[in-house]
Amino acid sequence: MTPETDGPKQGDRLIVWDLPLRLFHWGLAAAVIISVVSVNMGRMDIHERSGLTVLALVVFRVIWGFAGGHHARFANFVRSPVAVIGWLRASPPTDAPRPAGHSPLAALSVIALLMITGYLAMTGMFSTDGILFDGPLAHLAPVSPYLMAKIHHFGKPVLIVLVLLHLAAILVYKFARKTSLTKAMVTGRAAEAPGKVAGADGGISRNLLVVGMVLMAGLQLAAHALPLFRPAW
Repeated sequence: MTPETDGPKQGDRLIVWDLPLRLFHWGLAAAVIISVVSVNMGRMDIHERSGLTVLALVVFRVIWGFAGGHHARFANFVRSPVAVIGWLRASPPTDAPRPAGHSPLAALSVIALLMITGYLAMTGMFSTDGILFDGPLAHLAPVSPYLMAKIHHFGKPVLIVLVLLHLAAILVYKFARKTSLTKAMVTGRAAEAPGKVAGADGGISRNLLVVGMVLMAGLQLAAHALPLFRPAW
């Protein structure tokens, strides 16, 4: 007798997220966690490095939003406010395949998270507490570095709210819609079987993969070199 299977194999499922995008996603999550934990522990040396990591990752994501795989490109998932409202009001058939990639509402979450993490990374570079920490570019701050520090701190509660909303959306998809978004971001393939999800293939060529990896590494090196500009005095 032929043993029964659980459905199509993972390799048969639609590719949604390319590898550089997945590395960005998990790298940003790790860097944000380290940033929050390190500042609460008073380890500003670690906090600075994780902040620079965030900066490089955000810059990478912006570039990859124009050069990456189909579902990574902003043009393929960012929609106008009118389109988002229309999507929220629509009631698609329950048996219709789920569109692959970010939904119009999730796109707003992506943009918001990029903006707040970029905001925190940029303002942190120009901040100082006047005692224990000077950002690597605090001496070049466009306004008082003390003011930049206050502006920097305004972003923390916004970040926490956005992260909580992001986690809530993942849980809703997992338990209410029976879709594991986390698994898809690990494997790169849709969690649903073929026929349950529809959309363009999000895979990329080997050459573009190499470009993406080199770009990510180069941006990290450039960001972590910024402390070299800190005055010796």
